[in-house]
Amino acid sequence: MFKEIKPNNKIFMSQEFQKDKYKFNLIFKNLPSPELELYSDEESYIFCRGSKNLPTWIWTIDNLDNSKIEEIEELIKIYLTDNDRDKFTCKKELYDLLVERNFENLNNDDYFEMGFLICNKTKVPKTCDGTLSKATESDSKVLAKYWYDDNIEMNGVSPITMEQAEKDAEEFISDDKFYILRNSESKIVCMASYSITEEQAKINHVYTPVQERRKGYAANLIYIMTNDILDKGLVPLLYTDYNYIPSNKAYINAGYEAKGILINFSCSKK
Repeated sequence: MFKEIKPNNKIFMSQEFQKDKYKFNLIFKNLPSPELELYSDEESYIFCRGSKNLPTWIWTIDNLDNSKIEEIEELIKIYLTDNDRDKFTCKKELYDLLVERNFENLNNDDYFEMGFLICNKTKVPKTCDGTLSKATESDSKVLAKYWYDDNIEMNGVSPITMEQAEKDAEEFISDDKFYILRNSESKIVCMASYSITEEQAKINHVYTPVQERRKGYAANLIYIMTNDILDKGLVPLLYTDYNYIPSNKAYINAGYEAKGILINFSCSKK
């Protein structure tokens, strides 16, 4: 049976979880939160949420015993708030079990396949006219627009307002882990960043404006940034839209390997 656990619980050191720890990077990011909600049976699953406005990550062992599914459904209900839809992320195996059982709180119209990629060694992509550059205050409006457009393109997975995008852009500019490429006309043609949790470096904020795509900019920027990450002894990883081939191709061209998918879905009280 499940219970509330601490971030140093023995399950995090289990062989099964260690096998999946990079794929479930966001669990580690949430663990320090003062609003942490962390539950487990200390054997076959973990529920983790950093705060009520964030998705709940559900880790399960492979070939989950079907006898555990009722406990998991009960825990999902505990994590439901008064929000219209509460977001969850899990392995496809678990999601398929919930569908098969017609879990009453599941929103069947809310389904997103998130690819997981990791890089051990980079590959040199095709050359482009992009040059690594430092973002300045004069770039803030452009970066805010790119970040806002990126969220729109992601089909509302993480919707933000333009006001929030402008605040985020100011943080990008001051972050030494934020990278941009400029083309021969000094236009920003790609942006990306990464964040560090333990020994893991998660790639974030990757965006190329529509008119500048298919020119090799994203692959080149990811290649440069990933080499910096590897030089620091960190493990570069990222999540992406599994079914968006051009985006995945840019990462693969820079040396990333696809390591399967996770499912983003939602449940509601009503």
